Amino acid sequence: MLKAQVSNIISSEDVNIFEFTSGDMNFCMLGLENLDKFKIGDSVTLGFKSSDVIIATTPLKNCSLTNEIKATISNLTKGNITSVLHLKSLNFEFESIITTKSCERLNLKQNDEIYAYVKATSLYISGKNSD
Repeated sequence: MLKAQVSNIISSEDVNIFEFTSGDMNFCMLGLENLDKFKIGDSVTLGFKSSDVIIATTPLKNCSLTNEIKATISNLTKGNITSVLHLKSLNFEFESIITTKSCERLNLKQNDEIYAYVKATSLYISGKNSD
């Protein structure tokens, strides 16, 4: 989970684009539900599923992904089919679950610096903070 502040809201025909800041990172979320209870300046907690985190060894260019997180692999657990990457960025820690085949193809190791991506449709607001 990631603490962030709502920095912009664009709404049209029951579709919302929320923009957030967390430290020096920016995030974007596409929401299809009614999120009228949130306003610019609100402190919120953002979430995403670990299976929705895309891993790259170099920054992705010319793609539709908007949420980029530069992180370090703090721990790597390889299974027969899936691998769990424990990732640490400047602001928070999170996990990515990928296939072991992808982990080996990318030659991922503990302490590697990687780029993690989360689609705008995968990001969600898990709660409003009282601070």
